[in-house]
Amino acid sequence: MWTKPWKTSEGFLIAGGLFVFGIALQIAVGPVRWSLLAAPANYIALLLLLCAIALMYILRKKVYLFEWMMHGGAAVSSIACALGITMVMGLLPQMREGGVPWLSQMLSFWPFVLLWMWMMLIAALATLNHMRHFKWSQIPFLLNHLGVVVAVAAATFGNADMQKLKMRVYYDSPQWIALSEDDKAVEPGIGIELNDFTIDYYEDMSPKRFASEITVNTADGQKVIGTVEVNNPLKVSGWKIYQYGYDKGLGSESPYSIFMLVKDPWLPAVYTGIFMMLAGALCLMLFMAPKPIKEEEEF
Repeated sequence: MWTKPWKTSEGFLIAGGLFVFGIALQIAVGPVRWSLLAAPANYIALLLLLCAIALMYILRKKVYLFEWMMHGGAAVSSIACALGITMVMGLLPQMREGGVPWLSQMLSFWPFVLLWMWMMLIAALATLNHMRHFKWSQIPFLLNHLGVVVAVAAATFGNADMQKLKMRVYYDSPQWIALSEDDKAVEPGIGIELNDFTIDYYEDMSPKRFASEITVNTADGQKVIGTVEVNNPLKVSGWKIYQYGYDKGLGSESPYSIFMLVKDPWLPAVYTGIFMMLAGALCLMLFMAPKPIKEEEEF
């Protein structure tokens, strides 16, 4: 073990070391505080990361670790560990408080963040290495790996810029103030008027669907009229407006409606990375599949 050349087993040992280091960070400093990466700090951190990746690539001939990170053993182990901890996340309900300690707040769990960042670094170095010897046949590989880099980087560094606000709106009372997750008053730059609120019930009188007809006023004087539901938001000025709640005691007679306003400026970059990975997989299926063997002609 640790004799050159390194293989997949060394990759799992490195990932294990990152996991242990992440646990130590979790105990010492607490969960990841994404708020520290709010703009412009996230742009600075992303620039530093790109510079670090470039430096690692330049030093690949002098530092064996950097050279090894461009090969299959590093990729296989990093993907396996990142997907493994993500499966744990999928099996446990994720919530702001409560649940399984650490594992129910996986997005702020240091080992989760470190393992995904490790996989992103490996994908970035592999991408640079293949771009140096570019061939058209490598396009699926480049799309897959560059897609991972774009998606993970955007999700990581854009986390702090995502806003989730709650706004309670009464009939005949346009509302321009919302509350953040820590109950601070925020002006989102849009105002909402509640025109109508309706509830559809099942036969046992439990709510089947509840929705609000609203008018959204923007800061530049535009008016947008639409209907919002729990999973059917209205998009206005970069915000997605979701139906969130109402006065359950009064039901369909509720005098107000509660909306969730969500804005994620980095989401297009995340989607771009995902589409690149899908395009790479599609290219592999269409152009890299083995060609059928032609039958010999009979004479």
